[in-house]
Amino acid sequence: MGSLSPKTRNAQVELYQSGDVDFLVATDAIGMGINMDLDHVYFSNLKKFDGRKLRKLNQINVANDWYSPTSLKADLFSSSVPGDIGTPENIYGKEFPKEGENYAGILTYSYNNKKPRTYLQSMLIKPLASGLNYCIKIHVSLSDLSKYAIDNIGVYISQEPVTLDKKGDIIFNDKTKLSAVVTNEKSKIYKSRYKWETICGIYQADGKEKYVTIGNFFNNKDTEYEKLIKSDKFPGIQFPEAYYYIDNVELVLVENPDLCDCNNGQKKKRESIVYHLDVQVDEKLPIDVKLKKFSIYFDVESYSVDPMFDNNLNNVIDILKNNPDLKLQLNGHIDNLEKQAINDDPENKILKNLGNYRSKSVKDFLLKNGVSSDRITAEDLGSDQPAFKGNSMFNMAKNRRVEFVIIK
Repeated sequence: MGSLSPKTRNAQVELYQSGDVDFLVATDAIGMGINMDLDHVYFSNLKKFDGRKLRKLNQINVANDWYSPTSLKADLFSSSVPGDIGTPENIYGKEFPKEGENYAGILTYSYNNKKPRTYLQSMLIKPLASGLNYCIKIHVSLSDLSKYAIDNIGVYISQEPVTLDKKGDIIFNDKTKLSAVVTNEKSKIYKSRYKWETICGIYQADGKEKYVTIGNFFNNKDTEYEKLIKSDKFPGIQFPEAYYYIDNVELVLVENPDLCDCNNGQKKKRESIVYHLDVQVDEKLPIDVKLKKFSIYFDVESYSVDPMFDNNLNNVIDILKNNPDLKLQLNGHIDNLEKQAINDDPENKILKNLGNYRSKSVKDFLLKNGVSSDRITAEDLGSDQPAFKGNSMFNMAKNRRVEFVIIK
């Protein structure tokens, strides 16, 4: 029946369904979308050739309560089935389940969109309640043979199922839909192999949402990626794509959003403190001494300039206006615990560039208030030049700063 037209094919199915014929032979009854009353389905082979090697059919629908919203199904890997869809070793690499014996696999990105993405979807037991907060967590691990790693993996919460009756990518251009995609607050490329990473966030329900869909809902242009060197731990040729294992999906009602521990309890939030001292400056002091007194201080792991430093910044602007040949270098500093946080989370872009972000935020204030860009440079000095030694709360608050240095 594979070469017949849809009209003829459906007519043949009708003959069988009505009892006019006893037998019907179809080469691919499921793939052709034949709707029939069948008591049993038999497969002659559970493998297919995809141009590289024999592999199992996409079987996420075998998992309880999980399926794919597009015609190209996600993969299901299990320790009970050795070979291409086994665990820990399979066609894409090696990874042990986060919990239990199984995990799923989805394609989230391919170079030049040469392969369609895959997605996971499930219906909740009951709809979400309006106005309440829900903590969502999924765990991802990049497969060994993936040449790329990306940032835009998320969970989409919806009242209706997302469907696409063909192979293809589910891309949201609507900002309202994108706002319902839960991702990590901190932009991050997920490139860990042999290590499950957590994607976590809070979702405040509009009410009646009952579907969760997991995948990449952004177009390639808005998806940040990194090209990776092949790991020596697993044989085979790299695929020009970002393929992730998915496991341990959680959606839990929380009374307080702070109870959604997106760091799995590994990191305790530091107490917020910003050092500030009302500055009274003697006009007779040298300019470099005045500028040092006008330093800007920051909260823990933050680069936002607090409005209480507007007076300091306006004084710096006055100095620049009164000294038209003066040029300044803005040196951004972090404290010792922020440096440790970078070591603990080296992929965190904000932490890794925190000193730079601090100096640039001060620079932006100056530029917006009339200072010429050729008179200002911004630098990141990290934690190598602390203003005060020791790890007391107040000393570290004095070290989270931007200082003004005259360029000679």
